[in-house]
Amino acid sequence: MMFQSLSAGINLIVRRHALSYHHRYLADHISSKSSSTTDTNEWLWEYLRHRQSYQSLNDEQKRQVILLEIQTLRESGERVPDSIPDEYWSELISSPLLNNRKSTYNYLFVREISKRKRVAEKAALQERRMTSATRHADLAAAGLPVTNYPGYHSMFRQLTGGQTDRWIRDNKLMVQARLGEHLLVDCGFEVEHARSKYVSKLVDQIEFFFANIQRYHSPSFVTLCNFATDGQIQKEFARRHSQNRAVSCFETTEASYLDLVDPQKLIYLSPHSQYEMSEYDHNAVYIIGAIVDGSVGGRPLTLAKAKRDNIKHQRLPLERYLKFGGNASRTLSLDKIYFILMALKHGQSWSEAFQAIPDRKVAERFNQPRLGKNESERWGKYAGIRNRTDQ
Repeated sequence: MMFQSLSAGINLIVRRHALSYHHRYLADHISSKSSSTTDTNEWLWEYLRHRQSYQSLNDEQKRQVILLEIQTLRESGERVPDSIPDEYWSELISSPLLNNRKSTYNYLFVREISKRKRVAEKAALQERRMTSATRHADLAAAGLPVTNYPGYHSMFRQLTGGQTDRWIRDNKLMVQARLGEHLLVDCGFEVEHARSKYVSKLVDQIEFFFANIQRYHSPSFVTLCNFATDGQIQKEFARRHSQNRAVSCFETTEASYLDLVDPQKLIYLSPHSQYEMSEYDHNAVYIIGAIVDGSVGGRPLTLAKAKRDNIKHQRLPLERYLKFGGNASRTLSLDKIYFILMALKHGQSWSEAFQAIPDRKVAERFNQPRLGKNESERWGKYAGIRNRTDQ
């Protein structure tokens, strides 16, 4: 009995010591957790009250701020992605302005929506294929001809669809390439497109060149010059090619436009040029700068490059035929400029060519040019070009 009572007392003492140790461990853990939470709340409150700048935060704190921004913007109805890809975290962390980060959120949101749409389209296509295979099996079992048409054959079935459209488009462009009718796109501005969304927009605009090219009898062949084979534009084209979404009916070269064409025939289209374009010159080769306006902030990069290379430069006479809205941008996308040039090349007037500009930008259109005093004499003049033979 004595040993039993002694063992019971020892067990009670051990239990008490173990319980007290467990309580001390929980207390220390909770206190450390609460202190870390307090520290987190302190720097977060400092940031939210604008007593601490975003640049002064470390990377982990910036990551928490970004997650908090996404949650807040989502609750307020803004367009934000469900998740941030790993390759975009460094860009978001290094962006000090909220507007820049919101722009990236919007781009990632649109990218997610497009990806979901492609997945849904693939699923719908797979379902149609399975339905068609089942229907073909039923027709074969019934001894009827296997066809996708409801009860009849047609030889013209093979003349429709994307394959034939691409063949017609590529054939038109190849003819113009053999005839030497080129339009150059200067891709030497990749430094100004450091952000991925600008590169994606730029590639979209280049691919839009060929969206409605069937409307033209002889569209100019497009050559991307000053093209970096290891640059961001090439990576974006490669990414789309891997997804079978790329358009490849153009030529790329690392050479400069000065090495491809006689410099006397080159005309660089720049919105900052002081010389207006009066008509389409069929003997000239026009150059379009591959620039998305939002990435350069309105700097006259194309004009500076044309002057540096000592080539002609002109601008489109937009103000003479169009009255833009109060908040509308005068900057045109690359595909709109291409459509305007092709319309002029095929004999259309300026007012007809400017129909490519969307109505949301235009408050009023004019069929005749609005001329100022003695301005018609200056139409079509070029910049002061030094004679190369005198150099």
